[in-house]
Amino acid sequence: MDKLTTIPGLGADIAGELARGKDKIEQAKALASKELRSAKEMEKATSGFEALMLHEMLKSMWATVGTTGFLGEDTHQAKIYRDMLNQALSESIAEGRGIGVKEFLREELIKLEPASKNQE
Repeated sequence: MDKLTTIPGLGADIAGELARGKDKIEQAKALASKELRSAKEMEKATSGFEALMLHEMLKSMWATVGTTGFLGEDTHQAKIYRDMLNQALSESIAEGRGIGVKEFLREELIKLEPASKNQE
């Protein structure tokens, strides 16, 4: 078993993170391939990538906060709640205007589409 998924008390969280990260990577690979069929697929994948990036950013930000108070508690339950909160916030931000990552990715991928069509 992978060492990351066997950390006591955090195995399920890390395994879930790895699974979500793997899904987002697969979506990004689909964008790079010539199988991209619609703008909706591109929007979903770029939004998902932005949500993943925001989630990791929020997690890193929480790591700098002291462990006192309601959300700063160092209990397993508080960690799960904080992770769920981070996930919901990141998805909500990415579904809206986001922070500009999905627009940047979309523009770059659109630039790459003609090049991939010429290679066929």
